[in-house]
Amino acid sequence: MKYTRILLQIFMIGCLATGFLSSCGDDDPDTPAARAKRTVLIYMCAENNLSSLQYYDSIEIVRGAANLPDNVNLIMFGDRTSKSVKPYIARVDKNGIHIVKSYKEDFYCTDKEKMSEIINWVFTKYPADSYAMTFWGHSNGWITVPDKNIAKANAKRKAYGWDSGVDNPDGGDGINKFINIPELAEVLSKTQHLDYIFFDCCQMMCAEVTYELRNVCDYIIGSPAEIPGHGAPYDNVVQDFFLAKENVGKAIADDYIKNTNFSLNGADGLPLSVVKTSNMENLIAVTKNAIDTVMVHYPYPNNLPVYDIIYYGKNDAAANNPIFYDLRNVMRKYLSKEDFDTWDNVFQQTVVYSLHPRDVSETRTEEWISQELHLSNFRKFKMNDETYGGLSMFIPQTYYSNVDSKKHLNPNISIKTMQWNKVIDWTKFGWE
Repeated sequence: MKYTRILLQIFMIGCLATGFLSSCGDDDPDTPAARAKRTVLIYMCAENNLSSLQYYDSIEIVRGAANLPDNVNLIMFGDRTSKSVKPYIARVDKNGIHIVKSYKEDFYCTDKEKMSEIINWVFTKYPADSYAMTFWGHSNGWITVPDKNIAKANAKRKAYGWDSGVDNPDGGDGINKFINIPELAEVLSKTQHLDYIFFDCCQMMCAEVTYELRNVCDYIIGSPAEIPGHGAPYDNVVQDFFLAKENVGKAIADDYIKNTNFSLNGADGLPLSVVKTSNMENLIAVTKNAIDTVMVHYPYPNNLPVYDIIYYGKNDAAANNPIFYDLRNVMRKYLSKEDFDTWDNVFQQTVVYSLHPRDVSETRTEEWISQELHLSNFRKFKMNDETYGGLSMFIPQTYYSNVDSKKHLNPNISIKTMQWNKVIDWTKFGWE
């Protein structure tokens, strides 16, 4: 990543680093701004090992905002690891960054009530004809992960966020808090409806996640896999945030791939996809019928063979087992051609755009960045236009139940919290 020396950006970093947040702002926090065409909030949960990267992505965001028109609002919420710099809300425009709200104390920004307060404050302060959000940071799809300290299992690592709490007045009690997807859906249901959500974090393009959020936004954009730690090239994608909502996803995905040098990490690219949420009900209906057709031949304890199905990384929460299987690849393998074509017609109307890594030589398969910039090479399957869908789904397996419950989750059970799973209903095939 190239780091600029422009004075504006140095000033911004100095402002954030010294803690003089209020001196950087020029907005009256109690007066709503003029109505804009769209307000976009970037929610940056960085009180974790991404804290330093939040600096540099903030620089990219400022750089990307240089050519924004006056009739849009680009807003940033930031919470990073620093005793001196408290959480803040900033407006970013062609003149730079302006801190408009500085909090006096640290808090868990993954707390459901606090997140709701922040989002609603932003959308009230910056009214617009439409609204959208980017979630920046860590995530692990629909998965709920036990805290390292099992004695404090009531505070769990969950799907989005990872707030370490180390800057909180109580020191955070050593607990790392995420927010899970049903709670996130609840938060977003109590604010403005969103044109789109862009997840600049790992493994959020799951059928379980997109179905849970289907009523709070029109489009969901992200990756079914793990993403690079430095995330999206905001210099390029910021202007995409303000396109017509039906064009935002494709523009972000194209600019993400075009302007990220994956070869620096030996990778070929990144799987990305765009879901039109209004079609998720149609997708779950045809998928339920397809699963009923397939799984009648694989009642418990017979595992549906998935050894050659595209998966998007292994998860240490499930004892390092693959857990996110490509939904379209499953259907391609197990449905008849006629049934697959019928199912795929609905899928293509739901996953309206997708990209996957391409072969760069005759001697290697597609690769993408995984596990904190370490390379994962998935050679057990072939990823191509025939097999790839860009949306994952959980498939129950007996070996998920054979793990140490004090250290790992049993996804066969924890998946039950998701609405998608309640409709698919694996229990009718004997799964616990």
